[in-house]
Amino acid sequence: MKKEPLCYCGLAADLKMSRTPTNPRRRFPGCRRYEIGEGCGFFRWVDHAIEEEHYKTLLAALIKKSDRCHCQRRQGRSKFRVAAIIIAVVVLMLAIMLFV
Repeated sequence: MKKEPLCYCGLAADLKMSRTPTNPRRRFPGCRRYEIGEGCGFFRWVDHAIEEEHYKTLLAALIKKSDRCHCQRRQGRSKFRVAAIIIAVVVLMLAIMLFV
């Protein structure tokens, strides 16, 4: 797994996206301090290999999150089924007690 490049300040550079007309939506790592006016001016255009690695990492994280959600849904359904069975038994017992 590749590490983020360090800017000239020594900080890990944030992955940003260009919004200029000449380079729309082009990704680049840039200095974290740029927004507060104290940046070192570091940036480098992302080549396709780095971008592909970024998307693979992102996809793996999303798959992991999806698996966790699926597991939680399954557990939730099991709890719902148990609760439904308990309610059905209680209703049945009440019906039997009322008609006996």
